[in-house]
Amino acid sequence: MSDFCWGLQQRGHQVSVLCSDAPYLGPSTHGPNGEPVQRKLQLKGSFHNGVSEMRDPAGRARIDQTNQSLLKTFRNGHWDAVLVGNLDLLGAELLPSLLSFGVPVVHHVGFVAPPYPVASAPLSPQFRISPASEAVRTSLIQAGFSIPKNRVIYPGARDDLLGPAATGRSLPSPLSGHAKPIGTTSNPLKLCFAGLLMGSKGAHTVIQAMVGLQNQGIHVRATIAGAAFQPEYQTALEDLLERHGMKDQVLFCGNLNRPQLARMYGLHHVGVFASIYPEAFGIVAAEIQASGLALISSGVGGAAEVLDHGQTGLRFQPGNAEDLAQQLAWLAQRPEDLRRIARDGQNSVRQHFSVRASSLELERLLQDRG
Repeated sequence: MSDFCWGLQQRGHQVSVLCSDAPYLGPSTHGPNGEPVQRKLQLKGSFHNGVSEMRDPAGRARIDQTNQSLLKTFRNGHWDAVLVGNLDLLGAELLPSLLSFGVPVVHHVGFVAPPYPVASAPLSPQFRISPASEAVRTSLIQAGFSIPKNRVIYPGARDDLLGPAATGRSLPSPLSGHAKPIGTTSNPLKLCFAGLLMGSKGAHTVIQAMVGLQNQGIHVRATIAGAAFQPEYQTALEDLLERHGMKDQVLFCGNLNRPQLARMYGLHHVGVFASIYPEAFGIVAAEIQASGLALISSGVGGAAEVLDHGQTGLRFQPGNAEDLAQQLAWLAQRPEDLRRIARDGQNSVRQHFSVRASSLELERLLQDRG
């Protein structure tokens, strides 16, 4: 939602944000793009340290009434459209109040599972659901929703913040244009992974593939970025590396902010998106491409939509370390193909999967009063 705010502002729109009360995040009156923010909606539970949902029906009803009363004060303002994000712990009960504004209401759904039963979706012609990918659209249709194909709007990558032009430093050879062999001890294949350290994100597949490459005589160095969501999981990865004498070949750098992540991508040849279970879109895959790296992806869920295998990226079977190792070895041995795939992937993101491109589609949908 923050990136959509930026994109809409870039197109000349004024944006105001109303969101839930989250005191553990600290006070905030403005978003990262300068947009005014009011944290006044009440949650029926908490996201702090995991999701906990309020079970008391009377308490939930009181919160619904409070939120609906709050929205009446906003209805008096002049709004051209309403964009709705994650409704978890707020509920579809808010939607009729938003529709009382008399303007188009677009709910952008960024999860594979439907956000509420189809019976809870308003029947107003002013209401429309926008899935974050074709995978999300398919899931919604299977649950009984009717979603036209032109409603899909990808979250998009901030390509303006990624790549050499944004970081001010060149990518490593051969991406920089020098066709030096990679995969040797003096010039190892450099790969990166970004995601929570938990089993479903697949970092273990990356480590296992590295072990396989070492056995083939292909030298690899990797950076693993992401918070240790399951601390024992990172310990298991480090133990695996220790057993194979590879502990010094992988850097676990923890959680990175956006500028740090952009710099991290710029130090590598290849980015691996290794999630095992379907995701709505998989923004990391698009960020890897936007950074000018070659993408190798498990392609689960919406992540399959950002790459054309062999053209804008390579695909491997989710959780299959041997298949991933084969794709990595193929790139290491073909610097020209490495450059081509990285270049075509970056061009594809700019045209189809950037926040700028998505904001144009979102603008069209928000202004559609039909």
